Amino acid sequence: MLMRLLHLLDSETAHATTLAALKCGLGPRIREPKDLSLTLFGKRLRNPIGLSGGADKQAEALAGWSRMGFGLVEAGTVTVNPRSGNSRPRCWRFKDNNSMVNWMGLPGDGIIPFVANLEAFQHEPERKDLTVGASIASPDGKLEEFAQLAKACSPFVDYLTLNASCPNVAHANAQGAPEKTAADQVKACKDAANGKPILLKLGPTRDQAVLNRMVEAALAAGVDGFVACNTLTNADRGLADGLALDWPMRDGSPVGGYSGPHLLPIACWMVQEIRALVGKDRPIIGVGGVQSGADALRLLDAGANAIQLYTGLIYKGPALVQDIMKALAAR
Repeated sequence: MLMRLLHLLDSETAHATTLAALKCGLGPRIREPKDLSLTLFGKRLRNPIGLSGGADKQAEALAGWSRMGFGLVEAGTVTVNPRSGNSRPRCWRFKDNNSMVNWMGLPGDGIIPFVANLEAFQHEPERKDLTVGASIASPDGKLEEFAQLAKACSPFVDYLTLNASCPNVAHANAQGAPEKTAADQVKACKDAANGKPILLKLGPTRDQAVLNRMVEAALAAGVDGFVACNTLTNADRGLADGLALDWPMRDGSPVGGYSGPHLLPIACWMVQEIRALVGKDRPIIGVGGVQSGADALRLLDAGANAIQLYTGLIYKGPALVQDIMKALAAR
């Protein structure tokens, strides 16, 4: 009933309502059916179920996500300065196939309130059960902004994800070698992160040579792990077999990035290829299209240490977390 009511609202209003409820302690409290813990980033994770970047942009409902049963939450994506993002509408639901296209443009209040929320959460009892990451980005690809973000967030998080592949900001379409750009950004973050692990979030691809170059350059720059993968642009929709979508347009051009079930095979392929390149010990988080316990197991079997979800939660609600827990426990 609650999910149906939320879907009567536009997507951004529904999202804001959900966050407000979680902040007030109105969300569900879900407990694992058995011990699902693992070690990642040198620390114990309660379970490998993660919330992806974009769901809690300001790190304002971390206690609520912990009560919902998540083992890790990647707050953000945060930028140094406040941003209004793109003009509305900028987020579209496609209920027929449990998908979304978002063209948010990294809206948010900037680094100061974000870090204040992270710091406040350090004193909450739920902190002990939640691994917290921060997704960081510079809309213009400025190295000094990546360094500033990494320095500010690192005292309060367990890892940092460099969101260098967001399809809705200017630097994502910059010319030049993307592997060098990402490597420079990794170095900037590593030097400022006080030893906290740096993960690189990769855009979707099925080009093995491109993926190899990106992974190898990031490794040479000192990256600690990878997140695969980001949302899918209309230009790359051919990567997703059978994706039939009336893509949103603005000023005659398609905008935004797709998330939903058609992303899962791409994410699984990328995770498998990255794992073959980096070996068994480097952290990989798989994200894209997880909408059931079976989907989560596919990513884990491909070589991911943990998974993340967001769009699946919009359509399935907290029951999705329970479904994944049951699938993991049955293993």
